[in-house]
Amino acid sequence: MSHSLTQHTGPVHDAAPTRPDRSRLRRPALAAALVMAACLAPAHAAELSLLGGIDKGNEYSNATLALQSAPIWLHDFAHSKLDVVLEASLGQVSSSTGSGSRHLTHVGLTPIARWWFAPQTAMEFGIGANVFSGTTLGAKEISTAYQFGDSIGLLHRFAGTPWTVGARLTHYSNADIKRPNPGQDYLQLRIGYSF
Repeated sequence: MSHSLTQHTGPVHDAAPTRPDRSRLRRPALAAALVMAACLAPAHAAELSLLGGIDKGNEYSNATLALQSAPIWLHDFAHSKLDVVLEASLGQVSSSTGSGSRHLTHVGLTPIARWWFAPQTAMEFGIGANVFSGTTLGAKEISTAYQFGDSIGLLHRFAGTPWTVGARLTHYSNADIKRPNPGQDYLQLRIGYSF
């Protein structure tokens, strides 16, 4: 008499790879932006700006909404002044080429020093922290979601109005924490409204 034994090893799972839900990547970025915006509540905010621009090869673009605080530090010189503001930002970088993601969301917090060398005109310098929703943009592998953001710009406020215009050069990189680190450079035009 022969008995056939069957050994049960548990359920068989399909080994097909799953793709990450991109909306799940955007939710933490949006939540971080809302927290930063709450920290810079409108009662203390100085300016809301929209920035948009491209890289030098015209393959990548960056659109950013930025909320700046009122000055947290100010020093008057004889014919100019220097102040420091905090800027919370929410933006999207996009690529027109490559096999990676076409769009990445980014949030950031940056202290910005502004040198007002004329009553309504200033140069601005900032170094801050940014988090991106992924590490591949078009043909670029940026290796880490955390990126430093360095900015230099020129801005002008129109006297007697709440409007500001300007231009800014922004560079994102991870400072070689991990390679490859190709960096991203954007020349952006800016329009702002002061509260």
